[in-house]
Amino acid sequence: MHERAHRNAPNVVSLLDLSNVYRVLDVGGGSGAYSMAFVHAREGILTTVFDLPNVTPLTREYIDQEGLSEKVETVEGDYNKDNLGSNFDLVFLSAIVHINSYDQNKALIHKASKALNPGGQVVIHDFIMDDDRTAPAFGTLFSLNMLVGTEAGDTYTESEVRSWMGEAELSNVKRKDTEFGTTLIIGKK
Repeated sequence: MHERAHRNAPNVVSLLDLSNVYRVLDVGGGSGAYSMAFVHAREGILTTVFDLPNVTPLTREYIDQEGLSEKVETVEGDYNKDNLGSNFDLVFLSAIVHINSYDQNKALIHKASKALNPGGQVVIHDFIMDDDRTAPAFGTLFSLNMLVGTEAGDTYTESEVRSWMGEAELSNVKRKDTEFGTTLIIGKK
């Protein structure tokens, strides 16, 4: 997963407006590949990878290998149980919402919104389904994988993501598709 994320992260991050971004929270950031891409994208960005206690030691290894320990920190926690912190300009959730139930995502997006500074943005990067849930084809197959491999995971539609964002008082919601078959849904506080 690190190799794919490390390869794709610079292209995904380049699709985002980072002009007023100084602090990024990478929720469930795993190896830190996206956090490292944010740091490389523009001078002055600092990132925090928020992940489970059994993941963050591996995250720190990857960060140290890249020589970025001054710009990328790790925080241990469970996003379903713990507060995400505050004063972030961007909260990034890549390959996270498909692990959770609808209600867990609704609560998570609310937490993400609360962690933002005014004018900040929540960015969801995932497989986003058409409203009839039959396309894109890979997302349909991936939803079956989530059904089998998680307690309540699924792929979600743009309408569902927009609903979570609206209820979390995020607006000006935009969609950007990547060249990898994934989608970014961006909402601003």
